[in-house]
Amino acid sequence: MTGMREERRQQIIEAAIMVFGNKGYHRAKIEEIAIEAEIGKSTIYEYFISKKELFEEMIIFIVEDYVSQIEDVLNNTSGCREKLIAFAINYGNFINNHVGLAENTISASESTTVSFGVKKEIKRWKMQVFSTLEGIFQLGKSSGELRNDLDTNIAAVIAMGSINEYYGMQLLIKGMNPAKIDPTPIVDMLYKAIKK
Repeated sequence: MTGMREERRQQIIEAAIMVFGNKGYHRAKIEEIAIEAEIGKSTIYEYFISKKELFEEMIIFIVEDYVSQIEDVLNNTSGCREKLIAFAINYGNFINNHVGLAENTISASESTTVSFGVKKEIKRWKMQVFSTLEGIFQLGKSSGELRNDLDTNIAAVIAMGSINEYYGMQLLIKGMNPAKIDPTPIVDMLYKAIKK
């Protein structure tokens, strides 16, 4: 795709994130996405053949962006503890940015909206994020920062669950601003149990 065409496509997807996030898949209208993107409705159909295709491309865009952000953040930090904190902050920002989308769109009643191929892509993404987290623990073991007998798979499960619940509690129940949430206490509690 040419640069201008790719920019327009991204503009439409970003508008779709807002509209689907606020209204859900079934209530959202292409006209509303066009208004949000400040383009004509027919322009959307030059890029996407249907609302479903736009919705699925939006999910893939969000997933790819999140994985890319994790890689960037982890490449710019060193040490297991610092990487875990960076991972947690990035995860919290992701949840905050897409909480409306998750609540209004990716619900049990709308799960049929997403094709098998996209569901498979989401599963692959979850496994990639989990593998990245497990890799942080493997790095910690290799560097001598963490215990030699640490089961990195179990550590990743515990870390993912803890980070997810911690941010869920802070963002969704307490309504905190993600910039004010400090994941250090949850990471340090975990880190204390696994450090060498």
